[in-house]
Amino acid sequence: MGGVFFDLGRPVIGGWMGGSWTTHDDVRGVDIVWGGEFGQEGSILFGADVDTGEIIERHWIPGREFTCDVDPRNGTLFVHTYHGLYEYGHVLQSWTPTDGMRHHGFPSMSHQRFYHGCIGPDGVLWIGTHPGSNLVSFNVETDTWTDHGVQAPEPHLANQQIWCNPQYVAATGEVVCNIQRDPGGRVAYDPATDKTRVLYTAGDQELGTPAHASGENDPPRAELAVGVTRQVTGTFRQEACVYTVDGEERTIDYKPTVATDICGLHRGPNGDIYGATIISMHIFRYDPAEQYLQDLGKVGWGGGEIYDVITCGEKVYMGSYGGGYFAAYDPTKSWNPMPEHSGEHEDANPRNFGQLGDQMNRPFEYTVGPDGRIYIGCRANYHVSGGGLAVFDPKTQERIVHRDEDQSVQSVASDDNWVYGGTSIRGGRGCIETTTEAKLFVFSPSENRRVFECIPHWGAITIGNLACSPITGYVYGSTDNGVIFAFCPKRRRVVWRWEMNSTGTPLMGIPEAHGIIHLTCGRDGDIYGTTQQEVFKIDVTTDTVVYLDKAPIPDLYQIIEGPEDGVFYLGARGHLLEYHVRETPHFR
Repeated sequence: MGGVFFDLGRPVIGGWMGGSWTTHDDVRGVDIVWGGEFGQEGSILFGADVDTGEIIERHWIPGREFTCDVDPRNGTLFVHTYHGLYEYGHVLQSWTPTDGMRHHGFPSMSHQRFYHGCIGPDGVLWIGTHPGSNLVSFNVETDTWTDHGVQAPEPHLANQQIWCNPQYVAATGEVVCNIQRDPGGRVAYDPATDKTRVLYTAGDQELGTPAHASGENDPPRAELAVGVTRQVTGTFRQEACVYTVDGEERTIDYKPTVATDICGLHRGPNGDIYGATIISMHIFRYDPAEQYLQDLGKVGWGGGEIYDVITCGEKVYMGSYGGGYFAAYDPTKSWNPMPEHSGEHEDANPRNFGQLGDQMNRPFEYTVGPDGRIYIGCRANYHVSGGGLAVFDPKTQERIVHRDEDQSVQSVASDDNWVYGGTSIRGGRGCIETTTEAKLFVFSPSENRRVFECIPHWGAITIGNLACSPITGYVYGSTDNGVIFAFCPKRRRVVWRWEMNSTGTPLMGIPEAHGIIHLTCGRDGDIYGTTQQEVFKIDVTTDTVVYLDKAPIPDLYQIIEGPEDGVFYLGARGHLLEYHVRETPHFR
C-alpha cells in the first residue's frame, strides 16, 4: 500500500551455541573437538584441531538445534536434530574422516522430534522422541531404522507431552530410558523380547530406587573414542569458544555467523528500541536517531531465553526462562551483568531480582498496569499444570503470583482501569491438561482478583497477544487459529471478530508450535499487527482490517511503534526491520 521496509541488520549473532564432542581423524592424524552454532534458520557443526584450535570442519545442519553421539568403536560422529526449521526435527547425519558428512534420513514416523540418544556396544544408535516418547534405533551396518514404540507406561493421555531420554545400554542389553512427564520415571527396553519394564515411577515407593536396587542396569563407564587419548571438554560462547585439554585451557578460532530470532521488542525510556532473541539470553538496543544497532550482551544469570522487555519509568524490565526470573536494566549506567553473582549483586546491570516464585517458569509478556506495577503472563514449570498472573512492584521489588491451576497466562495488556489477560490451555510441558478453550479475563488491580472472564472465540487454545485502543476503549486480541477479536470492557462482551488471511509465526518455545499474531496500538489509536508475512492494521473507526504491506523477510514476530509517528519496528527471523507506513516522498 505504499509503505517501505528497511533491514537494520541482525542484532545477535552467535548467541546460541553448544558442544562439545571429541573424535579422532586418523586420515589427518588429529583429534577434533566439535561444537554447534544454532538458530531458527539452520545450524552449523564445526570442528577444531585440538592441538591448534584451527577450524578444520564446518557443515550446515538442517535444523535449529542438534546434539551428537560418538561411536567409541570407530569415532563416527552422529548428528541428530532436536528441531527442524519449519517442522518437527528428526534427521540423522554422521561424519567420518573418510566419508565426510552422510545423510541417514529419519524413521518412518510423523509429529515427533528427536531428543537425546546413546550408542550401545554393538554400535546401534538409540534415540528417544518428544512429544510421543517413542524409542527408535538406527543400525549403521544396514543403514536401517526401527521404531520400537511408545516407552512411557500407561496411561497415555491425549495431548500430554512426553520425552523419552535414553541414558545407556546396560550389560543386560536393555536400553535404559528416563521418561519425563507428570509423573516421570525410568524404564528399560529389551530389544530381544521387544518388551519394556518399569524401573521407577516418581512417587511410587513400591518400585524402589531409580536403579531398581539390583545393580543390573548400572551405566557403563564412558569411553573415549578410538584414537583419542586425551580428556577434552569445551565451553562454546559467542565471545570465545574455549576448551581444555587434560586441564590446559585453549581457544578455538571460530567466528559465529548464525543469528538468533527476535522474540521481544519494546520502546525504551529515551525512544531507543530494546529487544531480546530466542534462547540467547542477550539484550539488544537500536538507536533510531543515530541508526545504531547494538548487541548489549548476555545477562548474568541462567540459561534459556529472555522472552520480552518492557519500559517502566527509566528502566527496561525483562523476564526469563528457565526458572521465571525477573530483572531490570538501567540505560543510564554501563552494562555490567556480573555473572559471578548471577546478576543479583546490587551493582549488576541488568539487576536480577530473583524468581517470581510459585513454580512460574516462562514469563511470556508484560504490561504496566494502572497502579504502576508490572503484570506478567506466566506458564508454570515442567510437569506442573497451568500458570498465573505475576505482579512485580518496581518500587519495592515485591512479587506476587495469582496462580491459575488450569491454564497459563500467555498475553497481557492494560488500560487506565483494568489489566487484561489471555490464556493458553497449555501448562508446563509434560503436565496433564484439563481444559480445551482459551479465555480472556479482566483483572482488577485494586481488588487483586479477576472480575470477569469469557471464551472470546471457540476453538482457540491460545490468546496469543492483546492490545488496547484509547479511541474505542476496546481490547483487541489474537488467537492461534488466525482470528482477531474486539472486546468491550463496558459491555463485557466480544463485539467484533475478523478472520485473518494468515496465522502468525510459530517460534518454538513461545509457546507450542503455533503462530502468534502480534498486536500493538499506534499513536493514532489504530491497532497494528503482523501475520507471518504481512503488516496490517485494524482501522478502529471503521472496524475493518487493512492489509498494509508484505515484508521482504518472512516470519514476522513482534511489532512496536518507535519515537516517530507511523514508524514501526518488527522482528523478522534474526533481523530487525524498520517499517514506515507511508514512504516519505523525495524531492529534487
